[in-house]
Amino acid sequence: MSRLHALDSARATLLLLGVLFHSAVFVYLYQEPASFTEFLVVTYLHQLLHVFRMPAFFVISGFFAAYLLEARGPRRFLGNRLSRIALPLAIFWLPLTFANGWASQGSWITGRQTFSILPIDFQHLWFLFFIVIYSLIFVAMGRVTFWLAGRRIHPLLTMVLIGSLAPVLPGVLDKEGTLSTSTGIFPDPGLLLWYFVIFLSGAVAYHQREFWLQYLRRSAIWFTVLFLILFTAFFFVQDWGLAVTGWIYGAAVVLGSYAVIGLFLRFGDKPSRAMTFVADASYWLYLVHLPLVFLFLVVFSVSGFGAFATIALSSTLTLFLGLLSYKVLVRHTVISNLLNGKRHPFGAKKQSDL
Repeated sequence: MSRLHALDSARATLLLLGVLFHSAVFVYLYQEPASFTEFLVVTYLHQLLHVFRMPAFFVISGFFAAYLLEARGPRRFLGNRLSRIALPLAIFWLPLTFANGWASQGSWITGRQTFSILPIDFQHLWFLFFIVIYSLIFVAMGRVTFWLAGRRIHPLLTMVLIGSLAPVLPGVLDKEGTLSTSTGIFPDPGLLLWYFVIFLSGAVAYHQREFWLQYLRRSAIWFTVLFLILFTAFFFVQDWGLAVTGWIYGAAVVLGSYAVIGLFLRFGDKPSRAMTFVADASYWLYLVHLPLVFLFLVVFSVSGFGAFATIALSSTLTLFLGLLSYKVLVRHTVISNLLNGKRHPFGAKKQSDL
């Protein structure tokens, strides 16, 4: 399979959007909204990012998992997933848990205790734990995977299934009607199953990639328009207690998730040195970004900056320091072997392995 620059770029962008999402979702832990309008805009932003970001990421993860399994076989596939997913999780889990707790409390400036450090869970690294579980299951159900690959499964059918399961499976939606997150050592079974269905849809997309990718490319604009309409409708009626609210949200999830993939296939399927560098850096940046986000949220909040400025500055500075630290500490060191599969020599113009 030739390199799909669009999916590399999409995966990297979805990870980097976590910086903006976490800046927006946590900003009001440190300051009061200046107005109701400001509160609505910030809430709309973080709910909008949340509705498609991780589902789309799991579609792409399933796609590349199917590629790796086919290209390398079960043993090398598991070795890759253990070294590139499980090992980074084991190394970074506890240090980042305590770093997040220390930075989020802001006690070094304010004396407040916004979060307690314990109990320890996976926090923003929960998706790595999910991928490890899925990789083990994926190998175990190899025959089922090949059976699915041989069936003509239309993307719309998959989208209907995923969207319909969202309001039905317990644990998928939280009390606000938005996507839940399961960060504990024992993940919520309903959410784990739902994301696995999404992961499998990515595997199906790989095995039927000529049809699926072309369909998503052609449908990207319409999916995006429908997604924005449905999500906006959900945003304003989510507190009304309507029976259809969950179904509206489920439809928005699948439309947004597949739309963003289609948009990258349509507009971002060209090689770019800058985007390749960002894609290489995105794994590292996502791992380490949250303590930086918390630090900047605290600093700018106590300095009198408003929510919009705090979110923008926190996101921008976190991205800058994250990319800089990747270049200095990771790209040319053994850490790059761990995260990207190989180390980049100084001056090299190579693209990273999956």
